[in-house]
Amino acid sequence: MGKRERGGGDEGGGGCPPWMTTFSDLMSLLLTFFVLLLSMASLDQKKIKEALGSLQGALGVLEGGFKTEVSKELILPSVGIEPPKKMIMERAKKLIYSHFRPGRGNAFRNREGYLETKETQKGPVEVRETKEGIVISIVGGVLFPPGDATLTPEGKKVLNELLPLIKDIKYPIRIEGHTDNTPVIGGKYKDNWELSVARAISVLRYFISKGVDPKRLSVAGYGPYKPLYPNDTPEHRARNRRVDIVILVKQKETAAKVGPEVELE
Repeated sequence: MGKRERGGGDEGGGGCPPWMTTFSDLMSLLLTFFVLLLSMASLDQKKIKEALGSLQGALGVLEGGFKTEVSKELILPSVGIEPPKKMIMERAKKLIYSHFRPGRGNAFRNREGYLETKETQKGPVEVRETKEGIVISIVGGVLFPPGDATLTPEGKKVLNELLPLIKDIKYPIRIEGHTDNTPVIGGKYKDNWELSVARAISVLRYFISKGVDPKRLSVAGYGPYKPLYPNDTPEHRARNRRVDIVILVKQKETAAKVGPEVELE
């Protein structure tokens, strides 16, 4: 009879085993963790901000009154993910505007000796986006004396301001030298080809001396053959005499060639 009482009836209900509750909680936490990883791996800024907001809301204020602040710039490198092109562009714009915004190029304009125009109002450093990645253009008149490839003290200051960005971004970087179409007369360079290559190499060597990994760097010299503007005014020629620092975002999977590479086209 005792067996019938234990085995019969409709209200048995011993419930799930105790380990099942712990296992279910663990699966829920793992699911939440992988959803968070997926949202960061997709590099969707909106999702990243939402995830960070959830973390901050959950963590709140630590003991002792220290507030927890987590930024996407810290999270992405910690999980081995390179910042996307748009994020690099935003950072480059912020850096350049803070140090080289229009109105800070007076020394360059005065030395070149022409009136302020639409082009000169841009300042000595510009940033633009191309199919290859992010291009930071530095006016040659800021970096070098006329017809020379030796960095000026002012040019070194400009490069120093860009160093934090160059060091933090792990993409390959190509340093390009450009000139206008004015023929080189005298001096140690035979033509604009040699001058453009020498200037690019000077910037490359300066970056290496400041701790930039040389395996990420290459150089190219284009002479007067890739102008930004027609060489029809002093302002345009001054803008065409430049050094471009190209962050090759599209070549993430391509290893940078060791040492300086000279391209002549």
